[in-house]
Amino acid sequence: MPEDKILSVAAYPPPTRWHPHREVHWEEEFFREVAQRVDQMAVMMYDSAIRWQKPYQHLMSRWTTDVLNWSGDTKVLLGIPVYDDTGVKYHFPRVENLRNALLGIHAGLSKFKSVPGNYAGVAIYCAWEMDDQEWEYFRKEFEKAL
Repeated sequence: MPEDKILSVAAYPPPTRWHPHREVHWEEEFFREVAQRVDQMAVMMYDSAIRWQKPYQHLMSRWTTDVLNWSGDTKVLLGIPVYDDTGVKYHFPRVENLRNALLGIHAGLSKFKSVPGNYAGVAIYCAWEMDDQEWEYFRKEFEKAL
C-alpha cells in the first residue's frame, strides 16, 4: 500500500455467549492477526441478539476493553448502532441504540488509567438514520469519554 493510504477494515467483535452465530465473531488470536496488518479497524459492536439493556451495556464495556487491548497500536473505531431493524432476531433497537452503546463504551474506557492511544472514536451505523435529537445527544454524551 502507498504510505499516504490507510487500510481500514470492518471487524467483527469478540465472541459472546449471547449471540447464537459464532461465525460473526473474531477470536482474540485472529483479531490480533488482522490488527497487525491494517491501519484502522471499525469494530461492528451491534447485532448482538441481546434483549436487555444492562447486559448489552456490559457487553459493550467488555468489547471496548477487549478490542482496545487486542489491537495493539492499530487505530480502533467502535461501531455503534443507531438503526431500526425491528423484527429481526439479532437486533433489538430498544436495547441496541445510541444511549446504551455509549454508556457501555464509557464504562469500558473508564477501566483504563487514561484513554488509550489507539482509541480513534466511534463509528455510527448508520448516520443517515439519525435525527436532530440523536445528534444532540451524541455530541453531548460522546465528549464525556474524552
